[in-house]
Order: sequence, then C-alpha cells, then structure tokens
Amino acid sequence: MAYTAQNLLLPHAVFYSWTGWPEQGTAFHPGIPPDRRTDLLEAWRSDGFELQSLRVDGAEAKLTCAVTPDIAPVFYASRAKGRLQHALRQAGLPCAFSRKAAVRGLGRNITEIVERYVRDQLQHVDLADPRYRQRLAEAAYDDPRVRLSDPIELNRSRYWYNLHIVLVVADRFRLGGADLLSGLHERFKTAGQLTGLNLRSFAIMPDHVHLVVQGDPEQSPREIGVHFQNATAQVAGCRLWQDEFYVGTFSEYDLHAIRD
Repeated sequence: MAYTAQNLLLPHAVFYSWTGWPEQGTAFHPGIPPDRRTDLLEAWRSDGFELQSLRVDGAEAKLTCAVTPDIAPVFYASRAKGRLQHALRQAGLPCAFSRKAAVRGLGRNITEIVERYVRDQLQHVDLADPRYRQRLAEAAYDDPRVRLSDPIELNRSRYWYNLHIVLVVADRFRLGGADLLSGLHERFKTAGQLTGLNLRSFAIMPDHVHLVVQGDPEQSPREIGVHFQNATAQVAGCRLWQDEFYVGTFSEYDLHAIRD
C-alpha cells in the first residue's frame, strides 16, 4: 500500500524566512500602514503562513513564518513577495522588487545540534545485545560532501532548505535482521540520489529512523517525507511505516536569532 500526502496528519516544526530587496536605485518605504498590515496577515494566513516577524525598511524586507508542511520554499517565496508587493501598492507605496531573494528554513535548533543529535542516537539507547548495536551502527550513513550550509541556487534566488525527518515503524516493529538493516541502508541512499535530494546522514534505530536531508526547494517537507516512506516501504515485505512522521526545518541560525 503506497503512502500518500492525502489526509496525512503529522507533527512538524517548519519555519521559513524570506528576504527580498528593491531593484537597484530604488528603496522600500519603511513599515506598512496598520490597516494594510492586518489585511496582509490575513492573506498570508490563508496561504498557511503564521507570521513570526516582519520588517520592512529602505534596504530590504524580511519575513519569517511558521508554515504547514505542505508548503514548499519556492511557493513560500512567491507568496511572500506577491502579497507584500500588493499590500504596498494598495497603501500607495509601490516599489519594484528585485528578482533576487533568499529563503532559509529555520528551527529551534541549529545545524550543528541536529547533526550531532542524529549522529549520537545509538549512545542514548539501552541495548542488551552488543552485536545488535553494531549492526545498527553499520547501517548508519553520513556523507560529509553534503554541506548543509551551502545554498541552492534557483531562479536567481538562494535557498537554505534542510530537513530533519523521523519515520516511525508501524506498530513499533523491531528493525532487527541484518538483511533488513542492509536493505534499508541501500534504499535510503538510492531514494535521495534519484530525486535531487542531498542526503546528509541517517540513523536507523530499533523502531524509527532519523534522516538529515538537504531538500529540493520545489518540494514540500510532506512530499519529501512521503517519498522516503514509499521508497523504502517494501524492504520489509509488509507495511513498514506509520502514516504519521515528524519533519522539521533547521539551519545555522535558530528562530531566536531571526526574531532578535
């Protein structure tokens, strides 16, 4: 049975910031009139954006929102710019936007902490059999060539789009056999290579898997998680994963830095 994004509820912590600039030789009018700001927030809310911070000055505009996991960074960039441009025009403060923009996935933890957390998973699990612990260690994956601090260039914009995904085994079934662990290891690697996703690392635990992924900005977090579910679901010969999974964004900066 294939996993789909339809009717899939999942815990998430997905935050994006967007920074836009005026065309060279022009400037934004600082701030947004209160009435237009209210309409703007409602418009973004209808898109699935919950405002965390907004600042507009002469040199740049910066927006940070909590978003639903259905929203891809490219869509976020389009609506961030389009809604803001419309609000400024309606307020009688039109400005020509540069085509350049920067979008960054943010989280409550920074990249270093997320990578260490996934890398050190086995140290925090009580396992009686040292041979099983060794099999789990051998099934882990880490690719230092994937630099999560490097942006993805797309349509004259830069995207920092890193995801921490946690897939949970259906009924908390134990991932024990060497063949199963080896098969999952290979399928996860292949799943990333064939779709333009850069798989930084993963850790296979007894009843769940942590993945650290540099995503495709045109794909939503939900789409990427479902892709990994489907790509690996048949390794066990049965329905392997719970429908629900966790997904969160992160980068070198956390939410506190952006809000400050």
